[in-house]
Amino acid sequence: MARRDPFALVLERYHTLPRSGKWIAVAGTALAGWFILNSWLWPISDKLSNRADNMSAVLERASSRASDLPEAVADHALVLGPNSAPRLEAETKSKLSAAIDATLRKKDIRSYGLDMRPAQALPSSVLPDVAARIGGVMGRLTADLRFEATPEAATAVVAALDADPAVDAISDLRITYRRDTRRVSVQMTVEKWGVMRKSQRGGA
Repeated sequence: MARRDPFALVLERYHTLPRSGKWIAVAGTALAGWFILNSWLWPISDKLSNRADNMSAVLERASSRASDLPEAVADHALVLGPNSAPRLEAETKSKLSAAIDATLRKKDIRSYGLDMRPAQALPSSVLPDVAARIGGVMGRLTADLRFEATPEAATAVVAALDADPAVDAISDLRITYRRDTRRVSVQMTVEKWGVMRKSQRGGA
């Protein structure tokens, strides 16, 4: 005997309920959706937003301290290679795009929207001496990502991108729960910071 679609069974059961029962069922579904957002997804959004603010504050503090660094210290930092600030060039954009695609594919999310914005220079007060010695100014590359997934998959994607070395910050995160599909719509902005060549200012 063929198994019936569980959703069809639930829908059939819903139509047999009296009017008061239908209202109770709708209210229960809405409450469940609100609970998911309130106890699970919204706290993640708030945490990532706060983390981006904290990282921005760290950059400002580092800028004020870096101006007093002896030249020998700055030279030593440049020689170490991996400890120097990365450049925001085509390779960085490619790595960020590849990291996003790989993360989504691991959760079987094949359809998504990704808009890569040109790298923009940060305020001149952000690490001016260190950036100048590397040959440019501090900049920020941003990517706007949109996708739909189950709440579990969406949470895993956000956590994975937050931990990925190709991503320096998640500066914006919006999650909308869809009652009809029990899925969530996610809009997020990820950032990669580094040194831009001076010729890149105003675009990449």
